[in-house]
Amino acid sequence: MQWLAEICVKRPVFATMLVMSLVVVGMFSFLSLGVDLFPKVDFPTITVTVINPGASPEEIETEVTEKIEEAVNTISGIDELRSSSIEGMSQVFVQFVLEKDVNVAAQEVENRVQTVIPNLPDTAEQPTVMKLDSDAAPVLRIVVSAPTNLREVTEVAKNQIKERIESVNGVGQVSMIGGQERQINVWVDPDKMRAYDITPAEVTNALRIQNIEFPSGRLDEGRDETSVRTMGKIRKPEGFDNVVVATRGDYSVQVKDIGHTEDGAEELRSEARLNGKPAVTLIVAKQSGQNTVAVAHGVKERLKEIAGDEAAGIKSTLPPGFEVRIIGDNSIFIENSLHAIEEHLIVGSILAAIVVFLFLWNFRATFIAALAIPTSIISTFGLMYAMGYTLNSITMLSLTLMVGIVIDDAIVVLENIFRFIEEKGMDPFQAAIEGTREIGPAVMATTLSLMAVFVPIGFMQGIVGRFMSSFGLTAAFAVAVSLLVSFTLTPMLAARLIKRTHLKKAKPAPSDILDDEAMERGEGPQQHEDHLSKEAGWFRHVDGIYTFLLKFSMGHRWVIITLCGLVFLSIIPLFMFVGKNFLPVDDQSQFEVSVRAPEGYSLDASALVMERIASRIREMPGVTDTLVTVGGGQAQVVNSGTIYVKLTDISDRPKSQEQMMSDARAVLGDPQFEGLRTAVQQVQAFSGGGFRNANVQFLIAGPDLKKLEEYSEKILEKMKTIPDAVDVDSTLISGKPEVRLEVDRAKAADLGVRIGDVSQALNTLVAGQEATSYNEGAEQYEVRVRAINSFRTDVEGLKRLIVPSSKIGWVTLDRLVTVSQGTGPSSIERTNRQRQVTLLANTKPGGSAASITAAIDDFVAKMQLPPGYRTGYVGQSKEMGKAGFYFLLAFALSFIFMYIVLAAQFESFIHPVTILLTLPLSIPFGILSLLVTGQTVNIFSGLGLLLLFGVVKKNAILQIDHTNNLRSQGMARLDAIIQANRDRLRPILMTTIALVAGMIPLVVSTGAGAGTNRSIGVLLVGGQILYLLLTLLAVPVFYSLFDDFAELRLFRYVTRFSDWLFGGLRRKLASATGALFGKN
Repeated sequence: MQWLAEICVKRPVFATMLVMSLVVVGMFSFLSLGVDLFPKVDFPTITVTVINPGASPEEIETEVTEKIEEAVNTISGIDELRSSSIEGMSQVFVQFVLEKDVNVAAQEVENRVQTVIPNLPDTAEQPTVMKLDSDAAPVLRIVVSAPTNLREVTEVAKNQIKERIESVNGVGQVSMIGGQERQINVWVDPDKMRAYDITPAEVTNALRIQNIEFPSGRLDEGRDETSVRTMGKIRKPEGFDNVVVATRGDYSVQVKDIGHTEDGAEELRSEARLNGKPAVTLIVAKQSGQNTVAVAHGVKERLKEIAGDEAAGIKSTLPPGFEVRIIGDNSIFIENSLHAIEEHLIVGSILAAIVVFLFLWNFRATFIAALAIPTSIISTFGLMYAMGYTLNSITMLSLTLMVGIVIDDAIVVLENIFRFIEEKGMDPFQAAIEGTREIGPAVMATTLSLMAVFVPIGFMQGIVGRFMSSFGLTAAFAVAVSLLVSFTLTPMLAARLIKRTHLKKAKPAPSDILDDEAMERGEGPQQHEDHLSKEAGWFRHVDGIYTFLLKFSMGHRWVIITLCGLVFLSIIPLFMFVGKNFLPVDDQSQFEVSVRAPEGYSLDASALVMERIASRIREMPGVTDTLVTVGGGQAQVVNSGTIYVKLTDISDRPKSQEQMMSDARAVLGDPQFEGLRTAVQQVQAFSGGGFRNANVQFLIAGPDLKKLEEYSEKILEKMKTIPDAVDVDSTLISGKPEVRLEVDRAKAADLGVRIGDVSQALNTLVAGQEATSYNEGAEQYEVRVRAINSFRTDVEGLKRLIVPSSKIGWVTLDRLVTVSQGTGPSSIERTNRQRQVTLLANTKPGGSAASITAAIDDFVAKMQLPPGYRTGYVGQSKEMGKAGFYFLLAFALSFIFMYIVLAAQFESFIHPVTILLTLPLSIPFGILSLLVTGQTVNIFSGLGLLLLFGVVKKNAILQIDHTNNLRSQGMARLDAIIQANRDRLRPILMTTIALVAGMIPLVVSTGAGAGTNRSIGVLLVGGQILYLLLTLLAVPVFYSLFDDFAELRLFRYVTRFSDWLFGGLRRKLASATGALFGKN
């Protein structure tokens, strides 16, 4: 591309417009980019949910779950089939391979589920099939409270807030937790039913048939047409009392004869408390692909219209006493993270520019180099828009890291032009052309080999690869634009802005090393004309020290080789010592405490216990609010819930989020909370798909549930002894109290009772059955039939319930069943159609997930599980293993691509090995930096290691390329090595220090997203600084050693063969090309 530099120097308007076109496209693209926390990634996971009220987990498993699993099991592309059977609900999670189109997968699952519906229990509701959409994440948590009854708060929250929020552009779903909606309850007395010989089925059928409207046609009277409408719907709740259930003799038995109707509320199965006060919580999730920040702003504006805003003079439309508060707002963290990264980008750019000025002491040269940063970064927004990327933590982190890198090409080109003007006395116009021509191949090789690092990241496999693809391609494009700028804008501006300054005679050169110009003229050592920028000031001392060390290294090569060997070998102990986790910990000023009370706890008892915990947490400095949610979600497990803890901003509290989470664990360790199953963890970015939030998830599957319980208990006890493990728990939850009714089939047959009628009667009278609906205005409410409370509070009441008999009309339950007390599982988990138990753990602050998994693996290997039982990792643990493999693959591909680029550049098979051999030497320095700063190895530091490889090899390319140039001009090898490395010392120091300066804001950051920033910034900065001196000395030594090896007979034969092979191909290609164009 050196020809492009010459054109741009001669045609400045063309060069300006070329770069300006990219900048303009980037600026307009930036305005259209969405804002989010993470990139949009499709997880092809489909959830099939079936509700069967009142059914036990074991009934759900056999009657529903197994049938759904059998139906979907043969769909192609299934990676994992998981299921959960709990009381009243079955959930089957079909996880496909990532390559599967999620819409096709959903349709295939839907088709298979339709074939199973006829085989499901009659009491089961219609199955629902849903795609897991990680992009449709919760955005806001809104809490509504008032000094009135919960039903009224729920009505207001639903009708005046929820429905209006749902109409905001971008809102996908608004879930309500802790509410109690209106419901028409028909309470029946089994004793009165027995007296009138009425069965439960007759009650529900009568309510359904006598509260219905059908289209009745129309009347045609000549020219007039009148619709006929049958007014069969009951208009007032008390009207249900008058519904005739059956006729006994001449008497019509009505609902009021066997019970009563209540205009009441649904049974409370969830509860929410804000700072100890009852409330209704609204969880707002956005639509897939929508801008999180824009959706949050839209909802907040709508809330101002609803709840009022005194500052803006907007009056509330809610009843007096109602308060609406936003407790959780994910958009704040996203905005703060992006603002912090934007600030780092600007500060890093300024620091990088200052570094250039300190080396060149020239404002114009600094401006030229610094111009590469905004032009490259802004132009990249165009690619991001074209690829459908958003401004998220991954893409913005990529751009921030590029600040110190995109300036490199401009620095190297500019410094060489500067050197040509200073040392060779060239006219700036000619120096811009010649300087770019000389350094051009090295800059091209540097940039292409750096892109060779980023491209494999862009095409990594697995979930991590999907998240990181935007990082790799964004970085690759930014670097490509910086290459274009360095060959267009940089030489054009240098030719016009850099002026020749007064030169002065310097003292004779301290060594007998010849410079380029002297060699061209065939002269010996001479007087040098040097400018103050290089020979005066601090750089003269640096150059002197480096020259001494370089000569020593070349004279004692074994010392450098030994040192490099020791550094390389240190990788193993350092890697074993450093902690390894899947993700870094970011301070989001919020966390969650999940609590499960002992089995059998009621909703009130569970809420009381959790509120005690919340009150203790609120006493901790830095906690602003706690939101207790019990029985939330679709499952509505009344003894399970979460405590959402909101913290003040990180700058306003004395402790970090991790320390606050440790303090919360200390609160949970109080003896009064013994027996609770608890975990303290970060707020989950998205929910659904059966995914859990624990750092370590170990699975054990097999045919026998009792054996699974035994084995999992042993492993659980071992996990509790692992130092790095906290919040150790199991998904196996047994001991749920249950009353078992064993039907005597012989007696049932004698009395004319069918087993199905017994189940249906209990389902209606105990669980409650929706018989019909009640309409009032535009609203529709359930009408549910149930036995009065006295028959549902103890076993004696159950015995008095009646079931229909074909012989004698009805029979009390105590004549048919044997009652016994027992316990059963609260949930049954399955993986790939086998029962399984998952053991969970989180890592303590500063702990390593890898050390936990290693201890588990060691213990399980000693257990020697019998055949039929298998173990493995799921969730983050599984992805951490996959990520390690894919990163190794990316490392290998990067090395291969870099070798190809460098071999093509140097026209040599040997010189690329010299460069690539030095890259692993940067690994120990990067890991050492993580250890010193208390960081762990995670997917972001792995990304940093790849980036470190791409950056540090730049130094070696500059050194070797210039050495080859000097040798080609006739200079002796040793002299060429020393002179070339001295010449390239300044650009190497400039680019390295500029990169470090650009990343200093990431390393010292403390705000939102600082955990991610530090994990990658520390590794890059530490690795670069510590590796710099070694590479400046090791590359010349390796170069000379491989040059010696090349003189061996074997290498000469290889070289001759490659010259013959590839030289022949080149000649044939050139002749073919000439013939082709010659005809034209």
